[in-house]
Amino acid sequence: MIADVLTWWSRQMLELVPARFARPDPSAVGALLVEPYPRGDGIRLVRRQAGEETVLGDVPLRRNGFGDTQDTGVATDPDGTLDADDDAGLRTALSAAGANGAGGMVLLRLPAGTALQRDVTLPLAAEAGLDRVLAYEMDRLTPFAADDIFFSWAVLRRDREAGRMQLRLSLVPKAPLLPLLETLRSAGAGPRAIEIRGASPGSARPLRIPLAHERPASARQERRLLLMAGGCCAMLALLAIVLPFILQSVAAHKLDRQVAGLQPRVDAVQALRRRIAGSTAGGDLVSTERRRLGDALGVMAAVTRVLPDDSYLSDFTLRQGVLTISGQSPGAAKLIPAISSDSAFSAPAFAAPVTRIEGQNTDLFSIRAGVTR
Repeated sequence: MIADVLTWWSRQMLELVPARFARPDPSAVGALLVEPYPRGDGIRLVRRQAGEETVLGDVPLRRNGFGDTQDTGVATDPDGTLDADDDAGLRTALSAAGANGAGGMVLLRLPAGTALQRDVTLPLAAEAGLDRVLAYEMDRLTPFAADDIFFSWAVLRRDREAGRMQLRLSLVPKAPLLPLLETLRSAGAGPRAIEIRGASPGSARPLRIPLAHERPASARQERRLLLMAGGCCAMLALLAIVLPFILQSVAAHKLDRQVAGLQPRVDAVQALRRRIAGSTAGGDLVSTERRRLGDALGVMAAVTRVLPDDSYLSDFTLRQGVLTISGQSPGAAKLIPAISSDSAFSAPAFAAPVTRIEGQNTDLFSIRAGVTR
């Protein structure tokens, strides 16, 4: 189905090309036309150049039909008639007529009415290989086998709704032409095609039947366009597959560059987070230890608040929530009520007997109390 669509598309594109830009037929510009005599005893050579035709002369072939050559030599008559009777002579005559200057384009021109024609209807799907289809169906469509004729065709119309196409088949029997063709080939001027004027009613263009079934120029051009269109489709399909990966790679590369540019900031933020996390962990540890052991500074402030100004400490110990203080005071017995009055302490008591210092009116004391906060 894709091939059919591409063939249709290329044909539509060709139809849109203006005639002045279309590739001209080389044979319409320059060619050597070989016209056989009706009796088969000679040929007329006509040069076509720039669309104009010039009769170069006649070449009598002293033969019985297009066969047995008689040795009479080669000559150029004063009236312009070229005379040849063997391969060497015919080669010389063709060279003198400019066959070599025709760029190898030699056509065998036959009179009107030589070609047999009939209209044929085939499935539209057969258009891609009409050469093979017509050769296979030739014995059914005509009284001849494909190997016994030269044939060509022209598409008349296409019915896409019905899936069928109508074409005109043109053919020429090979047998009457084979001796002349063999003679021309042996002389180095084998024709490429048969040309018949007036074979197509209503058409000024002559009928062209290839002698070797090459693809016509238009078909070759369609083939090239089809290959180009297929290549473009393949490239577009490949691009559709590869392009997302290319865009993704470009976007990933761009993101990598952006991440690389932001990496120093990210490292600084992560370092700050680690410092904050470390500080928080240290603060939590200190808070836990304070709750477990007590706040030494807070306990010291509370002791300083409850002790009289004339008392001073020589030892301060806070261990496992138990406060032990030692020192001197003029009235050690008053210290227990003073410490008990503060809610920061519980169950204050002397840890050792109070000792009086002789001559100084001072008591040595040691008090132990629990710390509530």
